[in-house]
Amino acid sequence: MAVILSAEEAVKRIPDGATVFVLPMPLEELFPAFHRVYEETGSPRDLTVVWAAGIGPFNADPRGMNHFAHAGMVKRVILGHVGLNHAMVKVIAANEVEAYNFPQGVISQWFREVAAGRPGLITRVGLGTFVDPRIEGGKLNDRTRQCEDLVEVVTIGDQELLRYKPIRGDVGVIRGTTADPFGNITSENEAILMEPLEIAMAAKNSGGLVIAQVERLSDTPALPSAVTIPGVMVDIIVVASSQDKHPHTLFAEHDPSYTGAARADLSEDLAPMPLGVDKVICRRAFQEVSPGDLVNLGVGIPMGVAKVAQEEGMLDHITLTTELGVIGGLPQGGKNFGPAQNPHAIISQAAMFDYYDGGGINISCVGIAQVDSEGNVNVSKLGPHVIGSGGFINITQSSPKVMFCGEFSAAGTDIAVEDGKIIIRSEGKAIKFVKEVGQITFSGKVAREEGHKVLYITERCVFQLTSEGVTLVEIAPGVDLEQDILARMEFRPIISPDLKEMDAKLFAEEPMCGKA
Repeated sequence: MAVILSAEEAVKRIPDGATVFVLPMPLEELFPAFHRVYEETGSPRDLTVVWAAGIGPFNADPRGMNHFAHAGMVKRVILGHVGLNHAMVKVIAANEVEAYNFPQGVISQWFREVAAGRPGLITRVGLGTFVDPRIEGGKLNDRTRQCEDLVEVVTIGDQELLRYKPIRGDVGVIRGTTADPFGNITSENEAILMEPLEIAMAAKNSGGLVIAQVERLSDTPALPSAVTIPGVMVDIIVVASSQDKHPHTLFAEHDPSYTGAARADLSEDLAPMPLGVDKVICRRAFQEVSPGDLVNLGVGIPMGVAKVAQEEGMLDHITLTTELGVIGGLPQGGKNFGPAQNPHAIISQAAMFDYYDGGGINISCVGIAQVDSEGNVNVSKLGPHVIGSGGFINITQSSPKVMFCGEFSAAGTDIAVEDGKIIIRSEGKAIKFVKEVGQITFSGKVAREEGHKVLYITERCVFQLTSEGVTLVEIAPGVDLEQDILARMEFRPIISPDLKEMDAKLFAEEPMCGKA
């Protein structure tokens, strides 16, 4: 039977050197206790901390996963995303901890393989990217390059795959909404689930300890079908002292439209975008979407595709999803990425990635930081700045149609859309189409071998990945091929013999009124 303890009492039960599987949601009652207890007692120390997704706070404040940015307390991290946690980025860059980055979906599914006692996770996800042990093995700093490989290449039949080696969990740290008298946990007030059950099973079947933070206790047994984590898998319950210690996200304490408890009026959020670079890019990506498609939209510019779909009367004919397990509704963007307003369903992140990996997603629209002549894309590391892959590798490797959406150049670009054409007032200092990407987050070689349709969509041109390489297929009106495109790339793309002008409707004030 689970016992109810304070956060400090719970953390004091974690042994030195433990491997801790963490649900990376705002557990602001539990997470701060780790460092408080460590400073007071010197334990727990030398932890290995494993988490799949990334949460804010977009700075170095002691919130979210920044609570674990303490060398000595933490020896190693294995993570899906870290770029939003600036304190943790700093300790990784300073080689104060060992650090591995694996795809977000891989880690969420990895917990389940650990729970079942299987010989690791065997998947094609990560082949040809920086996670592949023949490239970087997911190792994020010099300190880690001296450490063991946690992933290896295997061959089954004639297919090359990656095996993420099994790992035992000594502690699982999860959250839910309500704990009943038997320790059963329900999640009725959770904006996303992620993988609490998978973590709990993995830790328990490793002989470990499961600590759950909840919003409240109930004197009444939960409805069995509503239980998300059975009490037999929970050892310690920590009750949040206030709502701000157990918020929906670090930037939204409570929004009933995230859980389905209320419906939001989305008319303001879905108001038409002003005509500009972002809208041109999103419109062009939308032209690849068909009625009935299941669509994943990445952070940043791609989120505008939802507004374009609404303006074109198509939003109700497609289903938007986020990799965290939210299906339908309007996914939130920016700092609040993860939940959705008015969702149709919320499933576990591991299940969502199962569906993605198996081909359930029709199209993905994601961001772009660097592209090279092989069609490789980097979004995970820019210079010394570690970001992490997040769900990008799973999503782009599994989607049959991938739209990489972003401005052609960065850092100081000033571009207007006027009179049906592009006006480049000042050029960005940062070149995005480079000779060689800083890190391979998406493998052009693997995409070509698997026959995926890949477009790189910018405001001034569109490239397609063909068997010959990165091919320029469309150019915007008002853009000079040599001066505005080729002279601002570090490699020369193939120029399609059928090079055409981008659809004039992309640059007009009025809705496109249907796809080209």
